[in-house]
Amino acid sequence: MVEKIVLIYPNLPHKGSPLIPPLSLIYIATPLEKNFKIKIIDLRHDREWQVALKNELMSDRIICVGISTMTGPQIQAAIEAARFIRQFSPLTPIVWGGVHPSLLPEETIKNEFVDIIVIGEGEESFMDLVLAIQQGKDKKEVRGIIYKDGDAIVRTPQRGPFPIYKLDHLAYGLLDFERYKLPETLIDGKTLPIITSRGCPYQCAFCYNTHFSQRRWSALSPEQTVSLITDLVSRHQIKNLFLLDDNFFVDLKRVRRICELLIENHLNVGIYNANCRVDTLAEMDNEFLRLIKEAGFHQIYVGVESGSKGVLDGIKKGITVEQVLDVNTRLKNVNIKPFYSFMAGFPFETIEDIKKTVLLMNRLLEENPDAIVLKLQLFTPYPGTELFRYVSNLGMKFPKSLEGWSTYHFDRINYNGFSAEHKRFLEDMQFYTSFLDQKVFVEHKPILKFISNIYSKILKFRLAHRLYSFRFELYPLRVGQEIRNRLSDKGVS
Repeated sequence: MVEKIVLIYPNLPHKGSPLIPPLSLIYIATPLEKNFKIKIIDLRHDREWQVALKNELMSDRIICVGISTMTGPQIQAAIEAARFIRQFSPLTPIVWGGVHPSLLPEETIKNEFVDIIVIGEGEESFMDLVLAIQQGKDKKEVRGIIYKDGDAIVRTPQRGPFPIYKLDHLAYGLLDFERYKLPETLIDGKTLPIITSRGCPYQCAFCYNTHFSQRRWSALSPEQTVSLITDLVSRHQIKNLFLLDDNFFVDLKRVRRICELLIENHLNVGIYNANCRVDTLAEMDNEFLRLIKEAGFHQIYVGVESGSKGVLDGIKKGITVEQVLDVNTRLKNVNIKPFYSFMAGFPFETIEDIKKTVLLMNRLLEENPDAIVLKLQLFTPYPGTELFRYVSNLGMKFPKSLEGWSTYHFDRINYNGFSAEHKRFLEDMQFYTSFLDQKVFVEHKPILKFISNIYSKILKFRLAHRLYSFRFELYPLRVGQEIRNRLSDKGVS
């Protein structure tokens, strides 16, 4: 009988989120594919996932089911899937992994639908765990996990980071990539996601990676990177790559060599979503930027976060507003499209700080019309981060159960120390900035484009005249958001 492993990627309640293929599950599956049958079920687009999952559970021999989840609403869908597994196959081990279980393993393992947790990067740990379950061996010998043993909870010694260069020929064939389509504002043409490095050595006080990856960074060599890209292009006839590196540009010598090899090999592949810091971009001279463009880098993702110096210093971002403005102009001059993200709702942030951020967002668009600026994301205090400890010391209370963390999301205010006026202003600015950049509405229905155009004009008028009071025109949006939140709380997506 074929031995099988089922991997599940839970749904997200926000339908506007880009549908990026679950590359994390591909990495987990790759070392297992030679010896086991692997089935990936992505709840985001498998509407009949319960039927598909039941069929898998009822056929062949299931070694275990793996579920990956982030902190936030994805947890709710993950629990739903785990409950379904327990109902139809009560003896099948349910293994959790991903960001949230790795940040809070002792708390997560207490949930009745969690049997085992793989902590951190899971390629080696999950492989060893699968073999231990298959062969009936003691799980204590598997490093990097926490599990239930009767009434006891056992945590094994920590495992070091996984060197991604060990994996060759990733198991992309396990997914039907035709089912995944990124918005046209992000990318155009046949695309595959790719990771060439992991982790980030910087110390941003809000970023979960400081705890998840311990500020370690590892990468494929330039030769390995281009070999991987060459293989993907030849095997899947792709036109573009969507980079999922936490910080692709940590080592600029490596980046330069990758660019040189891409040009020498005439791969002509478009590269999007290359994550880069503002201060790193500021270090690059124009020759380097032109090299990146020639190599195929059409879009660079830039986390600016705030337009306030005080906030940037408080979150240990290590950049200045002046650098942001200079980089914006220089990227425009070499025809590389910047993709900017911003955050607000930090515990020490003032209303004036938020105004500075929104003004910077608008200025970037005015000075570089090709730039893409998404709406404000709201600060989420991820466990293990410096700002999590900061708000904890201020007296903020956090969930004590896995289910409780499902309400945490960047679309909601997650810090409860603001005044009513501050909270209302923050919510209104998040609503407004949803309509700041009209390019993000390119795929929307005509009525939504019409509404967004109106709100965009109102916002730009307010910003130009510094009018922030009596934001009565946002009332319909507030009502709609409240309805959506209530439906989300009830599990309706």
